[in-house]
Amino acid sequence: MGDRPVSVIIPTYNRAEKLMASVDSVLRQTHSALEVIVVDDGSTDHTEEAVAAITERDNRVRYYRMPENGGVSRARNAGVAEAGYDLIAFNDSDDLWHPEKLEKQLAYLDAHPEDVLVYCAYKVDIPGGGIIRIPTAEEERDTLEGEIFYYLLLRPAIGTPTILMRRDLFLQSGGFDPSYPVMEDWEFTIRISRTGPVGFVDEILLTVEATAADRKSCVSDRKTQLAHYEARCMLLAKYLDEIKEIGQFDLYAGEILHKAERDGLTDIVKGMMMEQLARRTIGNA
Repeated sequence: MGDRPVSVIIPTYNRAEKLMASVDSVLRQTHSALEVIVVDDGSTDHTEEAVAAITERDNRVRYYRMPENGGVSRARNAGVAEAGYDLIAFNDSDDLWHPEKLEKQLAYLDAHPEDVLVYCAYKVDIPGGGIIRIPTAEEERDTLEGEIFYYLLLRPAIGTPTILMRRDLFLQSGGFDPSYPVMEDWEFTIRISRTGPVGFVDEILLTVEATAADRKSCVSDRKTQLAHYEARCMLLAKYLDEIKEIGQFDLYAGEILHKAERDGLTDIVKGMMMEQLARRTIGNA
């Protein structure tokens, strides 16, 4: 498997400047048998021209434009549909792969062909200094690989740009669910982990740069906060039986409501939670 080509999907929206570094980090892989599919989700900047400039010097890059802005899940799913190879990977338009990412993950899949996907550790560079490693070095290895469905129910351990997997398994799973406003990667990895073991390369092979604007948005943007709460409530409703099975309902729901109280959103989030649980009940009737 180590010499097999890989289709790398990079969704983007109005990030022409950052996109170029992301694409270059993929093109500089030590495993060079790959294609890059840039999926433009309706950008109004010069994204198309920027990708065209790269395509002129490297024909491994393809440009695909969505008919309209539909969100990252639809863009990633469209990229997979366009993919020409049996193995797929993802990057985000502002993240950077380390040069040996694909080589090391392919070697892992070669040794563990039964795994439904393999992911890796990554780091977040904090403005002003400091690094956050995800997953942390202290987490037990046996909780991060193998049959980790119940582990993933409780924590989002796998970032989309860390994933390498078979295209057919992705398609069989249904891909990313566009109904999730955020956390679509968490929901996808929970769902795919039910189908088989998950592999993990315990090395930092991806860098995410957290700008000061990113950090401010995460803390203060009300729309973003509400989207995260909505997604958490959707996950709770979808996997309610499994969460109850491991005795974690009170902890899971309590964590959501505790954060909502801290953010001054208790009534709104309680309403979200009740609505999602009611929808689940009606759907199961």
